[in-house]
Amino acid sequence: MDAAEEPWLPTEDFGVIDRLESESIVTSFYRVILPVWPQASAYVIRCEDGSERRIKIPLQTRSVVLGYLRAPLWFAGLVLGLPALALPDRWLWLAAPAVLLLVAAALMTFVAGKLDERELLRRQLLRRVVGFGAPPELLSPALRREIQSDLELMWNTRCPQQRWTDAIASGDPSELLVALAEYAQDPDLIELARANFANRVWN
Repeated sequence: MDAAEEPWLPTEDFGVIDRLESESIVTSFYRVILPVWPQASAYVIRCEDGSERRIKIPLQTRSVVLGYLRAPLWFAGLVLGLPALALPDRWLWLAAPAVLLLVAAALMTFVAGKLDERELLRRQLLRRVVGFGAPPELLSPALRREIQSDLELMWNTRCPQQRWTDAIASGDPSELLVALAEYAQDPDLIELARANFANRVWN
């Protein structure tokens, strides 16, 4: 990359959300110490060898909002809290707002942005079948089609006598069928495949 193509500000990842073991969604921000403007969101997969795969996805609103909130809240809480600790006789009154800011920062960091149980189970299933748990609706159409083609090949190798859509209709509870329905982006097939799989889990 030549000098003309280099970004006008350095970038850094903020707004980590939807953690799933070694996977998460992040947004890269242009920054001046604190985040200034979002550049792009990505689905990040960290491999055991320390390498990282980043799949570009549409800009994620929750990630952007939390990216803006987290670092400034921590920064403001520390700026107010340090004088209260260092010179309590003069600045103790700053302790209360500092604690409120730090509590808000902790909630934004450790609570907000977590996956709910239903979505966590969904992404764990996708991760088992596909190899990573990114929701298909966040992926580019080309990548989604490529993965769907691979999943169809897996199904045809396993069950050459039956189309995967017919298998869902007949009640087959395979989690591969759930992933196929997800990547086909067919709401009716998704609902039926999930119901079939749930019946297997609970029976």
